[in-house]
Amino acid sequence: MQDKSLKLSRRSFLRGSALTAGALSLGLLDFQSWAKSNAAAPVRRIPTICNGCGNRCSLFAYVKNGRIWRIEGNREANGNQGVVCPKGHGYLHDLYNPNRIRSPLKRVEGKFQPISWEQAYKEIAQKINIILMENGPESVFWVNYPQPNHAYALRFMHSLGSPHYFTHGSTCYTARNAAWNFTVGKLPSNDLANSRFIMTIGRNPAGGIDLGQVRDIVKAKERGAKIIVVDPRHNETAILADEWLPIKPGTDLAFLLAMINVMVGETLYDKEFVANNTVGFQQLEDEIINYPPQWAEKICDIPAETITRVTREIARAKPYALIHRGYHGAIGAQYLNSFQTARALAIANSLLGNINRKGGIYFPESAELGELQPTHPAPAGPAGPKADGTGIPGRYPLGSYGDGISHAIPELALRGVLKCGFVYHHNPLRTNPNPQRVIAGYRKLELLVVIDPVLSETASIAHYVLPASFYLEADEAVDTKHYGKRAQVSIQRKVIAPLFDSRSGFQIIGDLAKHLGIGKYFNFTLDEANELRLKPLGVALKDLKAKGILPVGEAWKEGFGKLETPSGKVEIASSTLERLGYPAIPRWEAPLVSPDDKDPHSFRLIHGKQAIHTHAMTANQPYLMAISRRYDMIRLLINRKRAEKIGLKDGDVVKIKSLVGEGEIRVKLTEGLHPSCVWLPSGYGIFSKHLTTAYDQGLSYNDFLPTLFDPTVGHAMSSEVIVQVKKA
Repeated sequence: MQDKSLKLSRRSFLRGSALTAGALSLGLLDFQSWAKSNAAAPVRRIPTICNGCGNRCSLFAYVKNGRIWRIEGNREANGNQGVVCPKGHGYLHDLYNPNRIRSPLKRVEGKFQPISWEQAYKEIAQKINIILMENGPESVFWVNYPQPNHAYALRFMHSLGSPHYFTHGSTCYTARNAAWNFTVGKLPSNDLANSRFIMTIGRNPAGGIDLGQVRDIVKAKERGAKIIVVDPRHNETAILADEWLPIKPGTDLAFLLAMINVMVGETLYDKEFVANNTVGFQQLEDEIINYPPQWAEKICDIPAETITRVTREIARAKPYALIHRGYHGAIGAQYLNSFQTARALAIANSLLGNINRKGGIYFPESAELGELQPTHPAPAGPAGPKADGTGIPGRYPLGSYGDGISHAIPELALRGVLKCGFVYHHNPLRTNPNPQRVIAGYRKLELLVVIDPVLSETASIAHYVLPASFYLEADEAVDTKHYGKRAQVSIQRKVIAPLFDSRSGFQIIGDLAKHLGIGKYFNFTLDEANELRLKPLGVALKDLKAKGILPVGEAWKEGFGKLETPSGKVEIASSTLERLGYPAIPRWEAPLVSPDDKDPHSFRLIHGKQAIHTHAMTANQPYLMAISRRYDMIRLLINRKRAEKIGLKDGDVVKIKSLVGEGEIRVKLTEGLHPSCVWLPSGYGIFSKHLTTAYDQGLSYNDFLPTLFDPTVGHAMSSEVIVQVKKA
């Protein structure tokens, strides 16, 4: 493992000093005048949106002498509440990263050659048109990490007649979303600031990082709320907690079923709420008797008396109590039982009577942007379903059609179903499981076009790379991600002129459409589109540009109304799930795989974020990577007692090996981890040599994870992997 700390050589320093001294001696520069004029230069404050992670926090960027001077959070924003996290502060420096792409690139005999935008568009369009004629529109796909431009990417694909638009959801959150949808009709939020009892299960807002949620947890704690963290690792949020329960990974479902057993058996649930606002409670009573705390203790390693105690405590605080609705963690895309775990979590909250209540789980206000039609008619769209099987009975009937199953793309490419792909603001070769398989699939494509500011792993194997402008260089589509007690709409604004020959995502999509002969669906400017989409909200584009973020609609009101479920109530028992062949009531389902208890080297591999990195995107940022190195954060965590039994000391290099991959890394011994697992931080393991800061630093859990699809929504089950850990 290499130490790639930034260095300034004596030779380069002297050369730079000599040039400067020479210029001054020739009278070309008057340093004092230059310094004075630059110091006195005016500062412009421009509102925009951070692109350092999916939270898309609202910022003010300060520009002086044509360069970014500093950023600060927008206090009006629901999400970050005026704060900027380390990722946001660090990532803005990537504007000046030397690894950025300067112009469009074309692969010629294995090497990239700079070309013009016009040549790139022309050649891409020619190749796609041949693919469309020979294979049909279903052979083309688009995959991106969610962006405000997703509506235009979807419009682009529908203009071609393809259903194959994907997001990263199948490796992140699809099980959670499906479970909440089938229980209460849509995904809720957490009223953390007003809660008197907060339990998080497999969720780590302080490491995630969700700035607004962390501030709200702190507010609740200052008011006397009790905080309990249920997690195999003593995570960053556990630092704020009153109690940490080190659960065995993959068994969160058993813990929740036991909590429900206590609520029902001791009549701790909200009887009035259950009687008036739920269906299926009798079925729950009949089923949940099978899951007492004594049973759960043997599975999840949380003592039965602890399960009973914390259940009584949270019930006493109802309805001002909640179990965090979750994100990636145990219920998003981790285990075979993640969907049932999320269902159990939703039901446990419902039994507390906290649905759409202050201090509980509530339905946030969200803004619905307007459409472009009738001024700009939408394309007819695709005629058939997605080839990955989302929403199809017998395959993945609970899958999200809007997200698709993005980690199925390599398989579909290897089978010849997909021939051409666009990858935008995403890096599937690094963030999808089993990278060798992903590489094989993407290399099989006849045409791969990647839209990226840098030569990521995926961009490195593309046929064409189109340099997307850095977020501070580009105006983009209006966004409505900032939901909360009142909906908000925001906008990303250009802060400085592009440093290189790059273009915004919106412009690239429109330019590609015009060259492909579908320009009639994109005959509008960004401002025109933004104005049309804002019109129903009563927001003027000029006002939004001035403020960066604006509230819209009415404020949230407490109270239970008709839900978006077939019954209009909380569906503790779901007849829809039963009809589709799934249990109407959550039942215990063991993880897909488990470590060998007789093998001292056998562990489950789990993962999570550190507060300074986002997936693999920020690893190439020198300042953030410097923090990783300074605090020795690129290590595999292992339980101290387990480590000592196999002869490991803190700092030793170990070899990790699974069915699909192996690698070496230093270990950190800790008491803050369940003994059945080892933990890898996300964001490392970059293998693109074009990313000079991040290259060859640490490992990624995806290196060890086989390609899996859970049978409900098709998610990646990214913690269903057993590894051997031995001293190297």
